[in-house]
Amino acid sequence: MGDAAGSVRIGPARLPLYLGFAATGVAVALPGALLPALLLRWHLGDEQGGRLFLMAWIGSSVGSLLVKGSLRTVILLGSLATALAAIGLGECHGHGADVLMGLYGVGLGMTMTAISLIRQQQAMNWGHAQSGTEMVRLNLLWAIGACAAPSLTVRALTVGAIRPLLFGLAFCFLLLAAWAATLGDVRLISVSVGEVDDAGFLRRVARVFRKVPLGLVLMTLLITGIEASAGGWLATYARRGGHTVVATIAAPTFFWAGLLLSRLFWSVSDKWMSRRMSQAQEVQASLVLMALASVALIASGAPMVVLGAAFCLGFGIGPTYPLLLAWALQFERGGAIFFLAGVGSACLPWLTGAISGAKGSLRVGLVVPMLGTMVMLGIALLGPIGAWAKGLEHGLRRLDTD
Repeated sequence: MGDAAGSVRIGPARLPLYLGFAATGVAVALPGALLPALLLRWHLGDEQGGRLFLMAWIGSSVGSLLVKGSLRTVILLGSLATALAAIGLGECHGHGADVLMGLYGVGLGMTMTAISLIRQQQAMNWGHAQSGTEMVRLNLLWAIGACAAPSLTVRALTVGAIRPLLFGLAFCFLLLAAWAATLGDVRLISVSVGEVDDAGFLRRVARVFRKVPLGLVLMTLLITGIEASAGGWLATYARRGGHTVVATIAAPTFFWAGLLLSRLFWSVSDKWMSRRMSQAQEVQASLVLMALASVALIASGAPMVVLGAAFCLGFGIGPTYPLLLAWALQFERGGAIFFLAGVGSACLPWLTGAISGAKGSLRVGLVVPMLGTMVMLGIALLGPIGAWAKGLEHGLRRLDTD
């Protein structure tokens, strides 16, 4: 049946894809959990640590743009790139770490995007509702992996043994690459002829600013940056507060657990919650929780306060990004909005490290995600987010009647 059949008849087993996607969650959260050990082992300051996050997230954005054609090949190459970078990071002693983190991000961006597209295309064959359910399921699996990552770093934070952990991660991605090599051809389904967009990528990014409300663009950029900054720096913040290794590991674990539980809660109680508050009110309530948590995180370094603030910050972030993304995609479809979200993920963790290095205080650096939260809350309270939410609801009703 040729390429057309290959683009519709997608038959890889679900379990390896699910395990692979959970592994990407581990891989994304691991650098932040390992950061205290990496800074000590490589004799780096916070500014250099922030640059590592910058390179990783830029790489991830670039990797997502490389996904086209054969998704099997993309998973194979992305997994190999991630494995190679992990091995290199275990051996490099800090030399060339920026380049290796960039490669690490490219591999993860390719792998996460390709797996998401495969599962979305499979689910679309089952119906529109199944597609949404599958995306929720993948996000939950990713969050489970991210939540598990800090607990893997106990030995690394205790004795500085990062090589076994990075080599183990590399082995997992080599297994994923080997499995991908056994797949039949799985091709990316193109949009319909009427929706083909021949504009250059920079023009598509510029078009986002013309079509999507500026406040919504800014909120989408900030929410990913706040997530990346908190997830990346919490372990180091707890460690410098004189906390035990257990408390150091618990800080990012509580953050990712909050994100996981919030997405699980909102996914299973969506109909119940929709009768009590609108989507705009959900975002506003989440941002109030994030603002309070970010202030508490900076105001007190006590272990219980840090853990509680980390959990509440993750719980607030959980439903906010998916809703903002869904609203933005009502104004402009395509990958440019994902790229802009990746810009936030790259810039805010880097800026946090840069300010921390300049001021000699990570607590001062964490003012960056706190201010980002305050800006988002101001937009949510003063901006027309109710109109953005209504646009999404109108679009979903139109889909249901087609």
